[in-house]
Amino acid sequence: VVHRVRSSLAQVRARDRALLAQDLKGIYGARSRVEALEALERFKEAWGARYPSLVAAWWENSGALLRFYDYPQVLWPYLRSTNLMERFPRL
Repeated sequence: VVHRVRSSLAQVRARDRALLAQDLKGIYGARSRVEALEALERFKEAWGARYPSLVAAWWENSGALLRFYDYPQVLWPYLRSTNLMERFPRL
């Protein structure tokens, strides 16, 4: 997820980055898959006209991007990233 977010923010205009990042956080920061899908729908409505390919990529990959919701919530921060160092619990 973190890499998709970074990639997405690199594809948008500088003036749109903060608002778009906030909307993306609503997707991956939701408390459940249902809430995440609702946030994704709002994301589509807000940004679909301006960044159609970006929004389409999130929809097309939503199954993989939101798969971390299948696991216990304590693991979500580690599963959102593919960075091995970020996966290790901080002691």
